Order: sequence, then C-alpha cells, then structure tokens
Amino acid sequence: MLDIDTFSHFIEDNNLIEKKDRIVLGVSGGADSICLLHTLSRIQKALEIRLFVVHINHGIRGEEASRDENYVKKFCEKLDICFFSFHYDIPRIAKDLKLSEEEAGRKMRYESFENVSKDIAIKEGLDFNKIKVAVAHNKNDNAETILHNLSRGSGISGLKGILVRNKNIIRPLLGFSRDEIEDYLKRNSIDYMTDSTNLKNDYTRNVLRNEVFPILEKNVNSNVINNFYKSSKIAAEADEFFENSAIKFCEKNLKIKGKDEFLLDKDALLNEPHIISTYIIRYTLRKVLKSKELGIKDIGMVHIEDIWNLAKSENGKKLDLKYGIKVYNEYVNIRFVNEDKKGTDNDKYVLPEINYNILDNFNIKDIPKAGNVRWLDFDKVLENIVKYNRKSICINSIINKDDMIKIIQENIVIRGCESGDFIHIKSGRKAVKKLFTDDKIPLNIRGEYVVVAIGFDILWIFRESNIFGEEAGLDRTGELYRIDENTKNILKIEVSRR
Repeated sequence: MLDIDTFSHFIEDNNLIEKKDRIVLGVSGGADSICLLHTLSRIQKALEIRLFVVHINHGIRGEEASRDENYVKKFCEKLDICFFSFHYDIPRIAKDLKLSEEEAGRKMRYESFENVSKDIAIKEGLDFNKIKVAVAHNKNDNAETILHNLSRGSGISGLKGILVRNKNIIRPLLGFSRDEIEDYLKRNSIDYMTDSTNLKNDYTRNVLRNEVFPILEKNVNSNVINNFYKSSKIAAEADEFFENSAIKFCEKNLKIKGKDEFLLDKDALLNEPHIISTYIIRYTLRKVLKSKELGIKDIGMVHIEDIWNLAKSENGKKLDLKYGIKVYNEYVNIRFVNEDKKGTDNDKYVLPEINYNILDNFNIKDIPKAGNVRWLDFDKVLENIVKYNRKSICINSIINKDDMIKIIQENIVIRGCESGDFIHIKSGRKAVKKLFTDDKIPLNIRGEYVVVAIGFDILWIFRESNIFGEEAGLDRTGELYRIDENTKNILKIEVSRR
C-alpha cells in the first residue's frame, strides 16, 4: 500500500533525495503526477527540501489541456508551491525535427526541466547536483516499457525497464502500482485530471496499457505488474555487470580516431563470450552515436547481432546502419565510421614535398632503414628510367650532380596509388593491390598512401603518419634499387611535410 511511510522508505532505500535538495517536479495533472506532488509536499518540511512544479502544455488537446494546466496551477497555489508552465506546438516541433509527437513531447519536457533547474541553481547559488528532477513513473509504466523494449528486440538492457534514478532524474513512485496510486488519491480525497489521449490506442504504450496487460492479468497472472518489476531489478544488476565489463574492454581495445571513426580490436572482441561482445558492440555504437549527438534508442539487438556476424565474416565486408553509420570488417579491426558527410579526408589529402640528393661518398653502414629518408642505388634507378622511357640518356653528358637531379625530377613522380602500380620484390614483382592485401591495409586509408615511381614501377611506397613515427603501417622500397657493395652512387630521397 502507498502511504507516507512506505513512500519515505522507498526514497531513503534508493537514496533519491537528500536534505536541502531542490526538487523540480513534472506535473501533468494526471493521477500519477498529482500523487507525486502531494506525497512530496507532505515530507518537504522533514527533509528541508523545496519543490518547483513544471507543467507542459503540448498544444494538442485544446480546452482539455487548458483545463489541466489550470488545475495544476490551483493545486500548487493551495500547497504554496512554485509553479511554471510552458507552451509548445508539439505537432510542429515533431515535424521539424522528424520525430514522433511522443518523442518530441518528451524532448521538450526534459529541456524545460533542465532550464528550470539551471535557473534555480543560478538564483540560489546552488551546486547543480543539489537539484533533482522528479517524474511520476510507476510500476505499470515500468512493465509497459519492458514489454515494449522486448518486442523491439533490445536485449537485457531493455529488460531493466525504467531506472529509479538516472543522474539527476529520480522516480519516487516507481515502487508503486497505478492501483496503489489511485487508492492513495481516493483515501485522501484528491481529484486528478484524465488525459483523453491515454484512452485511445494511437500510441504503442496505450495499446499495451489498455489491451495487452489487462489480458495478461486476467489470463496469465494477476500479479504480472509486480513480477515485471522484480524481474527488472534482476535484469538491471546483470546489465550493470555486463556494461562495466564492456567499458573495461573498450578502455583497452577501442581506439577513437577524430570525431567520425572508431576502431574495435576484432580478435579481442571475438575472444570474449558472446553476451559480453554484444555489450561491447552496443557501447561502441553509443560512442559513435554520441559523436553525432544521437541516442541508441533505434539500435536494436538485430543490429548488434549483424555486427557480431560481420566480425566473424571475411575481411572487406561492410554493414550499413541508420544515420549514415557504416561498419567495416578490416583485418585486425571492426571499423565504425560516420560517412554521413560530403567528401572524405582523402579528398583533402595534400602530397608531401620530396627532395632529392646524389651521394658518392657514403658509408654503407649508415643506410637509413626507417623514417622520412631513403637511400636507393642511383645507377639502377637511372637504368630503369632509360628502360621505361625507351630512349637513351647519354651518361657521359651528365657532368655534375645538378644534371643527375634534373633527370630524376623529370622522370620520377610522386603521387597517389594507381591501378597497374607494382613494386619489385625478391621473387619478382608484386601488384600494389596485392601488397595492400598481404599487409592488411584497410580500404579506407589506402588513398592516403603515396608512391615515388618511374611510371608504374614503385621506388618507395609510404604513408606520412608511418614514416614520421605516428602509426605503424606499410613502408616499402623496391628490391631492385637496394644498395649493395657494388653501389657507386646513392639517390637520397627525403620527405618533408607541407
């Protein structure tokens, strides 16, 4: 039974309110919110709290909405409680934001709660943590939420239902059923308003409330609402455990590259139990969606399972999700990327500067093996320039290093990779496409690779971030041009950033 003692104990057991808190209440005028307002008003002196009521007129029900607003206002005047009302054109807002009216209404309600809370904090010089937003969800709302989530395929996280506390939002009536709330109002001779839209089955929740649960209570179990509540508490504990496991995993195995790209270690993911993996994927998706200022509400277990199956499939596969999100299976990573933008980073890529020098006095022990400098056998490079151009170059006419460098500059190009490019290896030649595949270079970064080439013959292939020590990756010179004890002249190539 709902009375002040059981209500106070529920608040205390769940640590919902502390002394001298400020409580912003959402009050529509219906049974639940009027009950919440009345019960909190009876304990406010004992807890030394202050109440502030916020009422939202959604601009949908005309005179009925005005009736509700006036009722709540007078109820607050009777209890000497601050009253704030906000008027919105929810149908228009829903259309503008491409949301359902239900979602748009919720968005505006919580924005109003936050705005009032901020004003109170500023005016009273309070820490924002001392201000709570109380909403009147109850056991029935919780059961409806669970069944709705389960029907949409949301997994364990959906079975936990409505949280009794979520940051500064508290739900002091969540431990009580709608019948208990109406019984409390009846015993205390308190009237309340009825929203006529709640009686129509225009919304999914109304169908569950008006048709599904009455059938379950009549034909399955009369205590179904309480059983859902008990199960939701167990599910919440399991969800918290799996969520914490996923967070610990992602701290080690999820790399965030800028705002639009997230790399999840594929092998580590597949080594986890399936249930943990689903939470890891869900957590990653939340990160991706947060970068787009979106929530995970429309991502269900079916999408998470699709990503899990993608991770087990062959390299190169991809998956398209909502909101312009694409997921790729790329060798060691599952890559999540926001491609809902015009152009790509590769479109803006600027080729680095290349400087050449000829060395005839050198120590073979000083050959640079990494970094932004490479040594190649100049005479072998010159020989291949002649072969590629199919015209003779009079070696004897080269009288100094300036002439040598001029030939290099006129015949060697620096560019991005092209179809037909190849590199000399010890056993012959290898196409660059196969080189990328063998070195497990993801498709999305192949456009960032630069080649120094004679025609399609690659002398050196690299990526700036690799040679400047920022990332590991492909960095290769052609075997044909390798320096040995017979080398007489060295072509020194040095890369610098623009």
